[in-house]
Amino acid sequence: MKYVRLYGFEHKRTESQFQVAWSELRSAVPKHAASLVLGVSEDRLLLDGVAVETGQAEKTFAQLLNAAGVASIQFSSEVTVREFEDLVRALSLGGSKAQDFASQIKSAFPDNSGHIRINEIKFIASDPATANVTAAAQLAAQSLSPEVRQWLGDPTKLVQLIAAADGAKGALAGGGTALGDLQLSFNLAGDGTGWARGPAETPFILNEKQTFDALQLLTKFGEFGAQRSPKPELIGLELHRTEEDIRKTVLTMLEEMSKSQESDSKTPLLMRVAEQMAIRYALERFQSGDLKVDAVHELLEDMGKQMGNLRRILSLQEDKMSRAGMLVESHADLLDRMFWAELPEHSKKSALLSEDAACVPARNVRQFAELLLHRGDREGATAVLRNYANQVISSDRDYRAKVAIGLSQLADLLTEVGGSLLGETSQKVGDALAKESDPELESLLGAAFVRLNSEGNQRKQYRAIAQACETMDYLANRRPALEKELRSRIGVEGRIPEFIEDALSQQRVPSDLLAVLHKNAQAATEHLAERFFRSMRREECDAIVELVQRLGPSANGYLSEMLRSGPQRQAVSSVGLLSRLDVPALLELLPTRLPTWNRFYHDVIVRQIAYGAASDRGRTLLEILEILDPAVVPQALDEIGMSGDRSAAPPLIVMAEAGETQGRSPLLQLKAIEALGRLREPDAVPVLRTLFESKRMLKWQHHRELRIASAQALAKIDPRYATQIMADSGLEPGELAIGPLDAAPACPWVRQRRYERIVLRKTVTATISSSWGKSTLNVREVSLGGGMGTKADTLRIGSDADLDIAVGMRHIRAQVLLRRAHVNDVGFEFVTTDLESRHRLRHLMMDSLEHAPEGRASGRWNYDRKP
Repeated sequence: MKYVRLYGFEHKRTESQFQVAWSELRSAVPKHAASLVLGVSEDRLLLDGVAVETGQAEKTFAQLLNAAGVASIQFSSEVTVREFEDLVRALSLGGSKAQDFASQIKSAFPDNSGHIRINEIKFIASDPATANVTAAAQLAAQSLSPEVRQWLGDPTKLVQLIAAADGAKGALAGGGTALGDLQLSFNLAGDGTGWARGPAETPFILNEKQTFDALQLLTKFGEFGAQRSPKPELIGLELHRTEEDIRKTVLTMLEEMSKSQESDSKTPLLMRVAEQMAIRYALERFQSGDLKVDAVHELLEDMGKQMGNLRRILSLQEDKMSRAGMLVESHADLLDRMFWAELPEHSKKSALLSEDAACVPARNVRQFAELLLHRGDREGATAVLRNYANQVISSDRDYRAKVAIGLSQLADLLTEVGGSLLGETSQKVGDALAKESDPELESLLGAAFVRLNSEGNQRKQYRAIAQACETMDYLANRRPALEKELRSRIGVEGRIPEFIEDALSQQRVPSDLLAVLHKNAQAATEHLAERFFRSMRREECDAIVELVQRLGPSANGYLSEMLRSGPQRQAVSSVGLLSRLDVPALLELLPTRLPTWNRFYHDVIVRQIAYGAASDRGRTLLEILEILDPAVVPQALDEIGMSGDRSAAPPLIVMAEAGETQGRSPLLQLKAIEALGRLREPDAVPVLRTLFESKRMLKWQHHRELRIASAQALAKIDPRYATQIMADSGLEPGELAIGPLDAAPACPWVRQRRYERIVLRKTVTATISSSWGKSTLNVREVSLGGGMGTKADTLRIGSDADLDIAVGMRHIRAQVLLRRAHVNDVGFEFVTTDLESRHRLRHLMMDSLEHAPEGRASGRWNYDRKP
């Protein structure tokens, strides 16, 4: 539109932009026999019911469509490039005046006979039997002449002129009535937008023919005023020929409106009198029951269409408003608003609760419902909106179309009312969709369904969302292609992570929210598994496990399927929950997939099983121990010891026994000893005493590190051994003071430290060697399980490496897994090392404790994470 207005339609830039817009339209219109609906809700544009992100230009365009009475523009799948070109021309050349804008669009698409349909904001057409009521509208179109002299805009002068003309012909003097002595039939309201009846509640006394004659009289007044030399005697002659009731009515309205607060209005007096007379006539007919709800707007709309002369009189005012950036409302809409404003409240309520409520424009439904809500009458507002929504399943096609458009505009109001109204309405629209065979109506209903449920998603009205999911399941059986399209547009699955966070933040999950997760069990399970994978706090993990349990057996099935056939990342994320909820399935599926994964995922698997915190996780880790990467086995043994699962003790006792075992490194033997100590396993005492006490040729038979680990394990199993150990063991108290930590049930984190971390008295230099090369590391904190340091260069490092720490003339050598921390900070975990290097590491830590006691912040870890 901007390019057409700037350069014209034939310009190269315009043609290029037109081709882009046409291609986007073709790709957006569904391929099946439906259509695309560009709707309007207040100052927002809706694409098939979904609100589009808009800037100022889009908001202005939406306001212009609203003011022009255009509810939506519907594109059929068979739309042609010629029709699209006509639409672009109409939108671009229509100007900013709503009336001209509407006329331009309607002239481009007369009778909506093509593949682009213009849906208007209006009442549905009336029964043919009521067609004769438009005679008054036709007269109102002629009530003012094309050219009006300056005096026509001066109400006082105009009334004086008419009164003088009437007196000149003797109509008032000879048995007539002076203007001041007339029994007033009208008394304008103070705000100038309408009128209230006089004290006697005098009804409108004119019948249809008399109203016709009265409007004809006003038309002649306008014609006389357009003459260069107005002749009052001609006006008086017309008054003399007019019936008494008509004359009284016209003169009374002229006088009262000239004295009203509207007297300063720039709108000519004759125009205001014609409007008020036509509206009063329509009101009397409606309130008496002669005119049905569905025929009211036809009367007013036809009047607006046929008032060509009246609009020309308004052109000066409209031009000024357009230049000021204001939108000029179409005359038909203006009259409709005036009519609705003058209806008594009981008549409005009666119309909105009738079976013809679909005929009431959505803006009027909103106005009345908001008024009730402001008064606190939520029950009344609910009844009005529910009755309006019920028309979506009407047998009348036009009613269904009108309500489908209206519900898109009322979606936000339905959420404000609350209760079950939004869900019920969504369900009704879904039922109508399942039965609808008309492609155009299907598009309108689909847009309404999407709009309602998008609003429910945004406001988190879980009852409505659950009912929408039920409706989509119903549609899946009846209209699978349609259901697939609607589900993607509504996007419930895309908001599942947000719903899950809402559920986890509440102590008690609302039943409606749980129902939504049930209806989307697969998506919910996948997101819960991912959420569990990322959780660091025990409380969160336990809440996720409980939520998955409440989803039922189907959730376990989805978890198993993720592990069986999902991508690596997704499959690994299911392990933690399966270790807690379905261990047999885990042990059945994991051995088939684990051998195909690299060391990184083996490490993650061990961590996930630990995070699951199942009471039997120690046994689970033992079952997969043989197929784990050898570099991850020490970590697995630590986790078995931290699990508290004493059913895993027998295999650990075998691993801890003295002697050479094929495939068992000294570090694994030491890890098994530490695990038995953490488990407090009494059956391990004989093996541990053998390792601790055995001598050969007056020397201790086993390495000092094995003896220290055995002594610490014995002291944990039975504290009475502690005295014996210190009496005649040859071990230093400092060596025994540094040992493995026990599991802490009160720890809020899913992963606990397995060894106490010591801040070194002085940083030591280490060399990291990996497939990426070598890097220097300044180590500042260490434990028996690993440490933390800072890289001195920017060399990239891999996930595993060889570590060499220089301690004087000696070296501590180990293979480590690298865990990245902050920028240039690297954490490392020992995978394999010889017992001598481990013993040197212990003495490095002892030296730091002896010379710098502050290196140990406290006797025990306080569970706080280091930044």
